[in-house]
Amino acid sequence: MKASPLLSVIIPSFNQVEGLEKTARAYQYWRVNEQPVDQPHLEIIVADGASTDGTQEWLNDNKDLFDKISIDPDSGIYEGMHNGLRLATGKWVLFMGTGDIPVPEGLEKALSAIESTTKSTPKMFAFGVHLLPPREPGVPEFYSPSWGNSLLWRNTIHHQGAIYSRELLGENPFYLQFPVLADYHLHLRIWKSKVICNCHSFIISEVAPGGVSRNFSRGLYREEREMKSTVLTSLEYLPQILFTRFKWLFKKLSK
Repeated sequence: MKASPLLSVIIPSFNQVEGLEKTARAYQYWRVNEQPVDQPHLEIIVADGASTDGTQEWLNDNKDLFDKISIDPDSGIYEGMHNGLRLATGKWVLFMGTGDIPVPEGLEKALSAIESTTKSTPKMFAFGVHLLPPREPGVPEFYSPSWGNSLLWRNTIHHQGAIYSRELLGENPFYLQFPVLADYHLHLRIWKSKVICNCHSFIISEVAPGGVSRNFSRGLYREEREMKSTVLTSLEYLPQILFTRFKWLFKKLSK
């Protein structure tokens, strides 16, 4: 009987067939050619939002690259994550994007770390990511995680570097009223609930350029204020009113 997977890797997708293929083949290559024989099983899940660019046909022709496939219209990336999460059977969950690829050495170290956990150890791990070029002004090449008061000011955990216990996430962890920053909102809620997150600086993912949260518009910072108002205390929130406006101005002047 096939062992239950330790980690479910969920890839939400919509009209990004080339990026999806790049991500899927990178994981398949690692599983076939590089994964240590004693390494626990990975489960690869794609949750496609009913793409119209040939993705559905490609998925039908390449079912062997995935353990599970969901094709359902969705409202965006976070509902796609929910669709994938409903199929997940791994004890731990990692969300990747189309075009993102694993770093084999880092992934193997991460799997070893989460495999060694017990009931009394963290329900969340965070690792470093490498942001591939082109990068927007002010965006670092390497993103190291931190867990603490720094979360008040920016999302210090990249979702391609975050591994959550499925128990922690539940069924629908993302608030869909925040279409760009629902992962940041999730991290703030988890941190405020005093969940321990074990942070490591080594790189487990290379992140494709672009992404909705890297479009530094006024709307992005308006959403940041709105989502922080739902989770922060009044004293924590008041400085955000000015701080988010300064962040927008800094990004605008950096272009």
